[in-house]
Amino acid sequence: MNASLKRMLAVVIFLLTLSALIPAVFAEDIAARDITNACSVTAEGYDDPSFLHNKDLYVYKRSNGNASVTLTHPTGIASLYVMFDLEYGEYTIINNDSGAAATVGKNRFLHEYIDLQALFKTQPRSVTLKFESGSVRLGEIFAFTEGKLPDFVQVWDAPLEGKADIVLFSTHGDDEHLFFAGLMPYYAKERGYALQVVYMTDHRNLTNTRVHEMLNGLWTVGVTAYPVFGDFEDFLIEDMELSYQEYESYGRSREELQAFMVEQLRRFRPQVAIGHDLMGEYKHGMHMIYADLLTKALDMTNDPSVFPDSAEQYGVWDVPKTYLHLYEENPIVLDYDQPLASFDGMTAFEVSQKLGYPCHESQQWTWLTGWINGKRGVKITKATEITQYNPCLFGLYRSTVGADVEKNDFMENIVSYAEQERLEQERLEQERLEQERLEQERLEQERLEQERLEQERLEQERLEQERLEQEKLAQQQERLRRERKLIALLILLGVLVVMLIAVLTVLFKRTSKNRRRKNN
Repeated sequence: MNASLKRMLAVVIFLLTLSALIPAVFAEDIAARDITNACSVTAEGYDDPSFLHNKDLYVYKRSNGNASVTLTHPTGIASLYVMFDLEYGEYTIINNDSGAAATVGKNRFLHEYIDLQALFKTQPRSVTLKFESGSVRLGEIFAFTEGKLPDFVQVWDAPLEGKADIVLFSTHGDDEHLFFAGLMPYYAKERGYALQVVYMTDHRNLTNTRVHEMLNGLWTVGVTAYPVFGDFEDFLIEDMELSYQEYESYGRSREELQAFMVEQLRRFRPQVAIGHDLMGEYKHGMHMIYADLLTKALDMTNDPSVFPDSAEQYGVWDVPKTYLHLYEENPIVLDYDQPLASFDGMTAFEVSQKLGYPCHESQQWTWLTGWINGKRGVKITKATEITQYNPCLFGLYRSTVGADVEKNDFMENIVSYAEQERLEQERLEQERLEQERLEQERLEQERLEQERLEQERLEQERLEQERLEQEKLAQQQERLRRERKLIALLILLGVLVVMLIAVLTVLFKRTSKNRRRKNN
């Protein structure tokens, strides 16, 4: 394969890879299509499944036993949005294309988003929802293609167990957008704090409708943590003691009410707890009770002997800061009339007024609608224009982190859980880097020590080699010396032998001469 052909093949592979990545990168920018009406819908447990896709969010039906719903679309379904009338629990989703199954619903959300693409790594053409734990009350099921979901689809996070920066204790559904108007869009959405709402009542002693309005209202103003719905009865008595007595007539003791409040504080461990006016704003007895329960709970949550069951489950907690609406001591004033970038320039008050409160359709007839919007031709456009029960006015009821100085922010002197986690991660990273540095130093010291030891070893070897060479040289010299001595000795012996021979020769000659003389 020549070079030009290789380059062309590389370009083709790159373009194919890029074309595969582009849909994934831009999928969220493409609007998801609602394909519910294009789906074939069949159901068991319901006489007529058409109510499941009639776009009427408030029409719910109860199944006549275990139920199942099957949705089929020829090009595949990316996600579902299931709306229940009552909490159900876990149920099964089956990918009918492959037979794969997954369990969902563990959080018991009334409005539940199900990402089929994430569950099955594909977009099934047919799925079945099986409800095998008894009768189920369903209201609506939406089906979508892949892409950015419509605003009405609520993708809830689980409640903020043990990590809520702010817990708002709202007695009723709509109080959170009225007497606490501006709080949620500003703190949850604009500033990104972890905000948990805990309602005292779910209104279900009167109607199921309001629970859906509460969810819609929270989602619309930027709250993503699923709320807690207390199941205490809803009624209006303009006196706290008489309201406590009314609860007792329902079989709800003061201890049960107090235990609920203590449990929520221990469960969510809020940095800041926010409650109603002690006088119940407009003298609503339930508002008074909820504020009373909060103030009493603050001295209980850190004592494991008080309501020990919740202390064992969640541990104890001492709330750093607690604010009450309209509390006159240690007052602060919130500014909810500044435009918010997260809501395209609407103010926090406007978000609650124009987006949040209108979700409570069943309550628009009450006097509170005129209170927040204005009446008799006088429109309210700013939070500061509300003269009675103003949602900007609070007081610091209790603090373990010192008094407010700026007096305009619930989070003054508070480090959010996210920031704590960031700082902790930063600390751990610094520790890791320090450990790496120390380890590097240790390794460098080990390397240097090994080098030193190696140099010492080499030096010792050199010295030993020199010693051995010197010994060898000395031995050679000694051997030479001995050889020389031996040679000298041998020479001397040779000389002596020669001399001896010479002497003997002389003596022999003399002796022979004398003997000849004698004979002659």
